[in-house]
Amino acid sequence: MKLKLLITLVAGLLGAFSLLAQGTGEVALLGVGGQNRTWGGFGGGALQASIPVTKRLTIQTGWQGLSSGTVTGLLQVQPFFPLKKGELFIDASAYYGGFYKNGIGEVLAAAGAGWRTAHFSAQLGLSVRWIFGGADTVMEPIDPYYRIAGTLKKPGSQWNISAGISNFTRYQVERAMQPIFFIEGRYRIGRKFSLVGELNIKPAGMFHLTATWYGFSAGLGVVYTFSL
Repeated sequence: MKLKLLITLVAGLLGAFSLLAQGTGEVALLGVGGQNRTWGGFGGGALQASIPVTKRLTIQTGWQGLSSGTVTGLLQVQPFFPLKKGELFIDASAYYGGFYKNGIGEVLAAAGAGWRTAHFSAQLGLSVRWIFGGADTVMEPIDPYYRIAGTLKKPGSQWNISAGISNFTRYQVERAMQPIFFIEGRYRIGRKFSLVGELNIKPAGMFHLTATWYGFSAGLGVVYTFSL
């Protein structure tokens, strides 16, 4: 019931925003696979969209389902403000995760600010997570929320590659001391379509000083670009 209500709310908001939308948006469909110590091997898919509400406000949403019995979703609002060099942006995000084989779920809210140019971006903020199962709900301590990335070519190029470090991806947010290294690629195959790929690695050791192997995930799919 909670999941259906959340999906209905998100769909209603996107429908309302689309009436005011202007600019270029995207819809992407990806196949996802990977392995980690908790689930072993897993696969699934993701459907995601980026909608320009105004010239300076973008909303992104997406849902991912995995064979591990996990469904995750994202709703992200990003207003941005042009500067003489690059642009300042605000990031307000809400995540939902349902881990049905374990009988638990989580909701996470995050907010922060960042700066980006054609070849570099950095953002920093705070996140808070609620974990629920049955009648119990646990609120975790507030945690930093960060991302640093470099991009090889300018936006609009036929192909491009980005790489960096963060403690979150589109469908997961880790604790600050559990970094995720990522690489993303894109190749335009026509005026409206592009191929996209991504690889996320959560290494052993690192800042949390343990030898636990966290795993990796990879995605490959197609993006359709549209104008509003």
